[in-house]
Amino acid sequence: MKIKQGFNLKKENGQTVVACDKNINRDFNSAIVLTETSAFLWNMIQNENTSKEKMLNALLDNFDISTVLALNNIDVFIKTLKENGILEE
Repeated sequence: MKIKQGFNLKKENGQTVVACDKNINRDFNSAIVLTETSAFLWNMIQNENTSKEKMLNALLDNFDISTVLALNNIDVFIKTLKENGILEE
């Protein structure tokens, strides 16, 4: 899976949000604020074609988080990206 072209992260008012190049996707008008773990996953997906298993291992290696919570974070993150047309599979 990977992030569709034209979607990027930006800092806004101290928060990390998803931004879209309006020339590429005029339908995207949502504001999606990412948590620290979601921003970490975003960067992981942006930099490589990754799997859920790789994301889980990376969260467990880089954050003080349980496996159950990490899996939940991944599932919610992926669902949000899919619902907003941001994710390519």
